[in-house]
Amino acid sequence: METAQALALTGLDRVMARVGQGAPAITVGLLDGPVAAGHGGFAEGALRAMPGHTLATDVTGSPAQRHGTMVAGVLAARRGGAAPGLCPGCPVLVRPVFDDGQAITDARRLADGIVELVAAGARIINISAAFPVPGLLADTVLTPALDHAAVHGVLVVAAAGNDSRIGGSPLVSHPWVLPVAACDAAGGPLPGGTVGTSIGRRGVTAPGGGLTTLAPGGGLAVLAGTSAAAVLATGAIALAWSAAPDVPAVRVRHALLGSRSRRQLIPPLLDAWRIHQTITGSDEEVAV
Repeated sequence: METAQALALTGLDRVMARVGQGAPAITVGLLDGPVAAGHGGFAEGALRAMPGHTLATDVTGSPAQRHGTMVAGVLAARRGGAAPGLCPGCPVLVRPVFDDGQAITDARRLADGIVELVAAGARIINISAAFPVPGLLADTVLTPALDHAAVHGVLVVAAAGNDSRIGGSPLVSHPWVLPVAACDAAGGPLPGGTVGTSIGRRGVTAPGGGLTTLAPGGGLAVLAGTSAAAVLATGAIALAWSAAPDVPAVRVRHALLGSRSRRQLIPPLLDAWRIHQTITGSDEEVAV
């Protein structure tokens, strides 16, 4: 799927045209791999280091850095380039949680990252990675961190996973988390994606066929699957929220999910324009 198709399918192109580059008041926390912040495709000042840390400027070429850079590029690339640059006006707080050699993490590291991002002022946390974790460990480590995010009104967007199964994980099953499944160019489920009750009831679907984005070393790469879908949803929320930064998180969440109860395993398609209209209370149209 071409990036332009993905933006049109979700209405993100319309919100980008209406809102612009996003508001500095809406900070996005990125729990992923290290980001090659020296890539010239990033918008100036879009990436922020966590307090007490610095952004990585060296290129390791590891799977973790590749994944982190690709996800960050979808949000924070300069507009007008090959990468989407959904919300370069929204600061992206980079908090690496992957081992540098592999794009994997564990519950303790993820939980610590969530708590730290909440303290640092993130309004949305993007987790473009799914991982298995024993239920007991999730209850004792991850669940309290997600509860903490909920209490502080910090939205958590998480990839549903690419495990070709019906189910989920303790992460996407948490009632505050917004799971994102992947779809193809027609809006149908992407083969290989994870679906389940929690995902269908409290999530959305977004294109996962492939987004052109930034890669370590100054080049480009294609991000696919639920990692791509999740960061599209995060960008949509960040942009829509930028139009009304004082709106509380619960209202933004309602704008994303709607009020109807659901029973399906596959969630509805992300509608960025409807989110924007609901948050702002506007029926204004944009010519595209």
